[in-house]
Amino acid sequence: MAIVTTDKEINLIQLDNELGNFGLSMNSENPVEKIIATADGSTVTEKQLKTAIENHVAVFEELSVMQKLASVGLSIEELKAALA
Repeated sequence: MAIVTTDKEINLIQLDNELGNFGLSMNSENPVEKIIATADGSTVTEKQLKTAIENHVAVFEELSVMQKLASVGLSIEELKAALA
């Protein structure tokens, strides 16, 4: 298991895709020192993980209103009814 600490902005799904989808986890409780680790059994080395993080430019897509509502279990129709 490789473990790296960083203060960079990280999009974990994007970073995992960039590494080949081996499985990553991140402890982001402290935004100054995020701990990123590979999954057990991953062949990604600490050096590869560190290089990927150094080259990583996080991209976050803005969720649409429909996606935001769906994330809390609502539809647009339900929101309209609640506001009526």
